[in-house]
Amino acid sequence: MLHLTLCLLASLALALCLPAPARAAIITPYVTLTGGWSDNVRLTRVPRSDFFLKAGLGINGQWKWPGHELLVRAGAQYAKYLDLTDLDGFDSANLGFNYQYTPSPRWQFMVSDTYTSTFDKPELSDTGELVTVRDTTGRVDRNTFSLKAKHKYSSTGSVEVMYTNTFTRGENEDQEDTDFNQAAINWNHHLTYQWELGMGVSGTRTNYQISPDEERGRAYARLTRLMGPSMRTYGQLSYAINRATDEDDQLTDDSRNYETLSFEAGISQDVSRRLSWSFGAGWSMVNGNDQYNNAADKGFPLLNASVTYRGPRWNLTGYATADLGQFDYLGDNSGLAVSHRAGVTYGYRFTKFQNLNLTAEYVRNDYQESPIENLNSQQGIVNSYRFLARYTWQVHRHWRLSLEYSYLNRDAEVDDDDRQQNQVLLILYTDYPFRW
Repeated sequence: MLHLTLCLLASLALALCLPAPARAAIITPYVTLTGGWSDNVRLTRVPRSDFFLKAGLGINGQWKWPGHELLVRAGAQYAKYLDLTDLDGFDSANLGFNYQYTPSPRWQFMVSDTYTSTFDKPELSDTGELVTVRDTTGRVDRNTFSLKAKHKYSSTGSVEVMYTNTFTRGENEDQEDTDFNQAAINWNHHLTYQWELGMGVSGTRTNYQISPDEERGRAYARLTRLMGPSMRTYGQLSYAINRATDEDDQLTDDSRNYETLSFEAGISQDVSRRLSWSFGAGWSMVNGNDQYNNAADKGFPLLNASVTYRGPRWNLTGYATADLGQFDYLGDNSGLAVSHRAGVTYGYRFTKFQNLNLTAEYVRNDYQESPIENLNSQQGIVNSYRFLARYTWQVHRHWRLSLEYSYLNRDAEVDDDDRQQNQVLLILYTDYPFRW
């Protein structure tokens, strides 16, 4: 997939060299210098603390011309540790692009590819979920390729088709390589000026290097009623099916073959320019073999609630969620998990150039897959506590200074899954955009 990324980038670069009207480009080289300390470098089971210095170089490019927009990015970072000299050297890298083609107001096409290479596993997934932590280390390469086409057949109706492929490869022998493929189609239509209908289907296949492969399908229907210009209510019904593809492994089939049926209803309102809130609740039922799947033949509550207030110089958001989902990320296949999350974010603007952001979050993951099948993955209940404080100062037009403190505490039933980390970072970022 990396070769495909490079070929696509080369093709797009060649296209940019051809004559095109009203074309403009902004090229932005940047440099980052990070000094920090961590009491658990790389979130390992046996913590090691150290001071470190990281230096990164990169470049961003933006091209715009009628009907087209292209964003290209590339960067690499190297690290130097005070005592842990075995970690010196290459730390992370990224390469990618986003291309958008809009031939008319009714049609939009998008293609993107992102390649990342890192030694420090991220705590959060692309969607913001607190991911599982395995007792593995080493370099992890990941490439995500996406295609999307959207057609607005009316002022209020649209159809969207998407495809995503994500390939993950771990350097450690215990880290599974995964190949994730997903195709989806979503349809939105206004039945009347008050009623809106949304429907969608998706199919997913995940190929694992070690674990049995899995296939999933999901369909949903969502009906929304507009209650005036600032309030709306909705009801959503969804059905999902999960299947293991190893027919010779009955234990895996019984553990990972299941269906879920979910219903959720909610309401949201923009009370004023400053205050908005939303509340949704529902229920999810699981059908499967309860001898090998702890979630089978049980029901679980769904919750999605938030409130936001925006002051003259500050904003505050509180949120709480509860859901039932499949956890597999960076080769970690942990099966069904009941997740509860509650948190608060706060932002304050001291001046036009100085900002403070705070985040505090609690996550409770209850892994439902049978311990018989799940010996090498997460088990039982994992309580996670996360705090982040970041102060940012735009010293100059092209210079930004950030001071950051983060705390992570994962308290798991299985002691080997416990993780704790305090980390302090001082980041200096500079860039210099110029037109080409």
